[in-house]
Amino acid sequence: MTPPRYESPMHWQVGEATLTTLSDGYFQIPLELLIVNAPLEKVLEVQKRALRSNPPRLDVNAYLVRSPHHGPVLIDTGGGSQLMASMGRLPSALRAAGVAPESIQTVLLTHLHGDHCGGLVNAEGNASFPKAELVLHRAEAAFWLESDLDKVPDRQTFEFVRHMLAAYGNRTRLIEEGEVVPGIHAVPLPGHTPGHTGYRIGSGPSSLLIWGDIVHVPAVQSAIPDAGTAMDVDRALAVKTRKEAFRQAAEAKSLIAGMHLEFPGVAQVQVEGDAYRFVAAHWTGMPG
Repeated sequence: MTPPRYESPMHWQVGEATLTTLSDGYFQIPLELLIVNAPLEKVLEVQKRALRSNPPRLDVNAYLVRSPHHGPVLIDTGGGSQLMASMGRLPSALRAAGVAPESIQTVLLTHLHGDHCGGLVNAEGNASFPKAELVLHRAEAAFWLESDLDKVPDRQTFEFVRHMLAAYGNRTRLIEEGEVVPGIHAVPLPGHTPGHTGYRIGSGPSSLLIWGDIVHVPAVQSAIPDAGTAMDVDRALAVKTRKEAFRQAAEAKSLIAGMHLEFPGVAQVQVEGDAYRFVAAHWTGMPG
């Protein structure tokens, strides 16, 4: 099989903004270790019926937003090359999109798990986006920066996050909800982490919600919305948030994008019985 072309970005028109999906690569975790709150037999059956493997390949997407109203905005940074060899492709994807790291003015973070913030710092330990302002939810910053390292379940992970953020120093802005960049609104989606945040691009029928980690395994969690992941900090709240995000997207017939949706990572949510399914957006039919 020919290796995937990580440097191939996909562009979408969302109102006045151009949204570009960028692949940082992928990672793999066996479903029996990843999925919680759902019978393993059913999970494996759904994944097999969808013609997907176990362990699944979990896409790691980031999104670039360019608009007349602001400079280049990057939403999440992938995992970087420090976490695993199958990630760290974001720099080449940005080059293919014609965007230099120093031109990124704002980095919006959905949350601070390593596959979302690991690209903040390069192999030399410097900020990958030297002129960018870092934006994240206040509760997310508090969870990762203020927790007692002697009491957290995985000290190494917390130290990794703190190292990522330290490279940006006072170029960090804490937010809660509402407009954070002209035309981009923060939407709190707590549960997966305390400050897990989505970002809505545009408004009305031309809007699109980048919902971060509402799902990790699209085939499984659309068919079994109760299925969570071992990484969810508040598992009950994560399920509640996911179900509400599904319901709203299906009712509004709006577009969503996600960091672990299969590349190019833009879809609609449709009701299917007592569950849902994702319908990949047809790029030629995107609203202008």
